[in-house]
Amino acid sequence: MDLRGIFPPIPTPFRSDRLDVDALGSNCDRWMSTALRGLVALGSNGEAPLLDEEESDRVIETVRAHVPIERSLIIGVARESTIGTIRATTRAADLGADAVLVRTPWFFKKLLTDEALIAHYEAVADASPVPVIIYNFAALTGVSVSLAAVVQLASHPNIIGMKESGTDI
Repeated sequence: MDLRGIFPPIPTPFRSDRLDVDALGSNCDRWMSTALRGLVALGSNGEAPLLDEEESDRVIETVRAHVPIERSLIIGVARESTIGTIRATTRAADLGADAVLVRTPWFFKKLLTDEALIAHYEAVADASPVPVIIYNFAALTGVSVSLAAVVQLASHPNIIGMKESGTDI
């Protein structure tokens, strides 16, 4: 997968506490009328942690239907457990994701050592049918992927990049 170009993280529109798939599709059509290389759905801008699995699946299906196959769709799949993230990754791939964006787990911060994060990302990448992008957003999660961990993870053949949303790079 070629990550050159612009892949904006998109919001998830709601109306009356329900996912607004018409607005989502319309937004995607507008964005795809530009030179964007693809879209990122179900990231932090898309409020992914607040959506249930059915809503997440509908977002993926809707966005994929409006993003031409020659453009890339990156889907946020982070869950608090490795197995949950693997399941979300497989489901996203089955629904048309070209790659997945995997935020660090955060709930058990004190246990998330370099070794634990490396094990998490390697397990997800090993199981993922599509390429994996590490998502480091320490300001939101309170967990940061260290440089040493990034260097080690960079050698994994199914980890193709990193989205760094921190202020200390």
